Amino acid sequence: MRIKGVSLVLGLWLGLGAAHAATLKIAPDRMAVANGERTFILGLYEYPKTPETLQQAAEAGFNLINVSDERGLDALSAAGIWGWMNTGMNLDLSESTAERTAALGKMVGTAGKHSALLVWEVPDEALWNCWYGAQQWRWGEEPKQLRALIDALTDKALAESLNADLAQSRTLRSNGEWAAAEQLADGIWQKLGKTSPMPGYGLSNAAERAAKMCGGMEAGYARLRALDPEHPVWMNHAPRNQIAQLAAFDRAADIVGCDIYPVPFAPEVGHSDLAERTAAAVGAYTDRMQEAAPGKPVWMVLQGFGWGDIQPEKSEAERKKLRRPTLEESRFMAYDAIVHGARGLLYWGTAYIEKDSTLWADLLTLARELKGLQPVLSAEDAQLPVSAGFEPTLGSVDRGIRVLPKSVGGKVWFIVVNEFTDALQCRLTGLASLEGAQYADTQTGRQCAVAGGLLRLPIRGQSVQVLRPE
Repeated sequence: MRIKGVSLVLGLWLGLGAAHAATLKIAPDRMAVANGERTFILGLYEYPKTPETLQQAAEAGFNLINVSDERGLDALSAAGIWGWMNTGMNLDLSESTAERTAALGKMVGTAGKHSALLVWEVPDEALWNCWYGAQQWRWGEEPKQLRALIDALTDKALAESLNADLAQSRTLRSNGEWAAAEQLADGIWQKLGKTSPMPGYGLSNAAERAAKMCGGMEAGYARLRALDPEHPVWMNHAPRNQIAQLAAFDRAADIVGCDIYPVPFAPEVGHSDLAERTAAAVGAYTDRMQEAAPGKPVWMVLQGFGWGDIQPEKSEAERKKLRRPTLEESRFMAYDAIVHGARGLLYWGTAYIEKDSTLWADLLTLARELKGLQPVLSAEDAQLPVSAGFEPTLGSVDRGIRVLPKSVGGKVWFIVVNEFTDALQCRLTGLASLEGAQYADTQTGRQCAVAGGLLRLPIRGQSVQVLRPE
């Protein structure tokens, strides 16, 4: 499949015309260097279902797309886009070691040589799933199954006793006494004359399962990198778990990140479990990823859907509340990750939205903006003693303004993000070396100038200004 018009231009820009495999190196400042070119990564989890959608994505500026096989890589190569592939559980050598090692070798021997493959991915949210699966079983499906079996009993005395056990198990679980709660639930199965469908699977031993997988993934990572030194490994986490846990798993990756989908700001969403629950959670989780993997690039996975799109069981009214992000929100989340140090953005959930929808059009608009800023986003951070502050205001301002200076062609650009929900009067200080320099916001054209080592500008709540030197 060849996309006319865009293939040649993007193919030359991305260096996909060569027959040899693509290479991805990591610069000292954690920026991706793809086929020798510093590149800010902009990706899609969704593999486009039609050539037209693939063309839209390529023209907008997406340069990395998830793919499952070589045929997909062929199509991406024709469109001038790189691909990434997930190793699945083959990377975890803690079980079925011989089979999984052989599977890794087969993947590298085929897809690893393809000119469109840029990076491997480990199993998605591997650490979190060591816990989440057990939570779903012990807190949700198991009580449901036990309740149905108890309700079907004709022995009312036994049913009353088992219902009391079930209630006590729930209380123990709520108190954090997981082992006792699970032991009590196991006893209910025995009293019913049944065998638990998932014996020994619980939160009480999730840490042990995670430690086993962690070791297996480290071994798999070492094997994969020995087989294929040209393609790094990236790991996506859920927005959960503690830094020490994340750091242990991150030893099995060269690039790390997590998915965070905070829109809308509502209790029923709760995707962030940090104190920060607004769209600024994106920046907060970007910081956590860097804290857990110092020196490694962070690629953040952002929201390409509405929560109502993936919960069809809810009523129409409920789904309407669980709306899709606006363009302004998507733009804020993207730049919030960037000013916190993200070196790439990948979007998940677009497979659940219509390609004639406002959200898809908004994401294409945002991608085009980021594509136009590729020389800025991929540039080195400017070494300036710049600090961001604000004039006194009525709000608490528990989070404020972030600024990222970028050095492009001998001039300094500024990406300014207001994480607070109200407008602020921003002050950038430490700019004596830029005295008199004129700047304009790339979106609004609003102008400002450095005076007395200061740059002053008003900025709306949870919004962005990209300041271009005039």
